[in-house]
Amino acid sequence: MSFYPVPPTIQAEVYLRIPDDLRCVDRESEWRGDTKGNFYAVDVPYGRVLKIHGIKEVTVVGEWDCEPNGLAVLHDGTFVVADYKQGMLSLDPTAGTVKPLFTRRHLERLRGPNDLIVDSKGNTGKVYRLCPDGRLDTLVENGISPNSLVLSRDEKFLYVAMTCFNEIWRLPLHAYGTTTKASVFFRRFGNAGPDARIVSGSEGINLTNCCFGGLENKTLYITDSLEGNIQKVEWRCRGANTAPRVKGT
Repeated sequence: MSFYPVPPTIQAEVYLRIPDDLRCVDRESEWRGDTKGNFYAVDVPYGRVLKIHGIKEVTVVGEWDCEPNGLAVLHDGTFVVADYKQGMLSLDPTAGTVKPLFTRRHLERLRGPNDLIVDSKGNTGKVYRLCPDGRLDTLVENGISPNSLVLSRDEKFLYVAMTCFNEIWRLPLHAYGTTTKASVFFRRFGNAGPDARIVSGSEGINLTNCCFGGLENKTLYITDSLEGNIQKVEWRCRGANTAPRVKGT
């Protein structure tokens, strides 16, 4: 039984399929958008970051011994990567070079960081918040499979998908590095809970692996890892945040 209305069905179209010469279908694995109109995607099991150009050409930005999952752009145009295997990494998209950002908290190694988000002050965000001065705050110690993150438009609240618990948590954020009175924002039932999310201009939250882009920032791009393609939907309103500028574009 659900107290929510039945959501409308919105049909996506295939924007681009990753070319066969760039797919790693013959390699073993344990796994089995910017201001110029480019789109970036991670290839988790094969340790690559792909760039999809506005003309729908696909190139490899970086490739290394890793399992990149989360990807965000810092204010200097470089990428910060949440990597299952190596921790938090920094990627220069012009040189294709990767270096550790941080891999341990005190002496405890990060185990499978999943996702991240960068706020207007340069903070990134168990759930940690990394400040520009290098201070690392622990926001959540006992989350049930925390998967992905998104900030409210005013950056006063952090929403965290607890995927295996079928919930989204809402965390008030305080300037001194803590959160209080965390609450359940959304709960559903089934075998798999919500994954990555984005916030639209109307403060709606989209429950899928997606991002806004396009000329008017109203195109919703969706990754389909099984089929190796990028899908798109023309949304009714703009994304809350403008597309970041990637270094070298």
